[in-house]
Amino acid sequence: MKKLMLLLLFIPLVSFGQQNAQIEEYFDNGNKVIEKTWVDGNQTKTLIETTYSEEKGYKYFIHEDGVEVGLILDYVREYGRYWRLNVSIVNNSKSRIDFIPNDIYVKANGVEKNQDKYVALSYEEYTKKVKRRQNGNAFLTGFAMGLSSYNAGNTYSDSYTYGTNGNSYTYTSSYSPTLANLQHQQNSETLNELADSQQENMNYINEGYLKNHTLFPNTTLEGYILIPFNKKITDIDVSFKIGQMLFDFSNNKWHY
Repeated sequence: MKKLMLLLLFIPLVSFGQQNAQIEEYFDNGNKVIEKTWVDGNQTKTLIETTYSEEKGYKYFIHEDGVEVGLILDYVREYGRYWRLNVSIVNNSKSRIDFIPNDIYVKANGVEKNQDKYVALSYEEYTKKVKRRQNGNAFLTGFAMGLSSYNAGNTYSDSYTYGTNGNSYTYTSSYSPTLANLQHQQNSETLNELADSQQENMNYINEGYLKNHTLFPNTTLEGYILIPFNKKITDIDVSFKIGQMLFDFSNNKWHY
């Protein structure tokens, strides 16, 4: 996994203090996996630790009354730098449940100032940032294309002539409609490609970013939420309130 995983888990794992902890070890695609499951009150927790060549990745799962919440954290660059919460919610209960992103609690440890800045961004907050970035990118690209179109088709040359009557310098310019048309076409393609790329990114966000959602029995919700990045953050505590249940992924609940 990426940097956040390493930041979260500098402290070595020791006993969970649970007599009923079950530990399984196996390999997945050449990587060693340690899966630990234990009971904590009304909840069953599972921590999956995967060892890659130079680092480790972690997946967290909490199950209560037929509802399972899974969490993976990593670092991404998506119109800025963010910690990403990859979330899965499975409702195998007999009742429908509401997932409300505003009920996610986040505490970024390691930063002393502006703590309220490091929260789970809502879909509206993040898309506002994305649109602002996209508009800025489109403006800069269009400005550059405008400059290249202004000079499109023009070619320049110069020459020096040496003779007994002295030296002379000749500067000539010419205009080619064919070259100008080719440059205009290339500029148009570049702008269209940018527009298509930005629309694809926005579609990805619309489909993947978590919003208010009702899970009916035997349904699953998967998506992600972003937290602003700060290099001083040492670890992040996250908890989800779903109905009357609290799914707590704070570090001191999982690692000692």
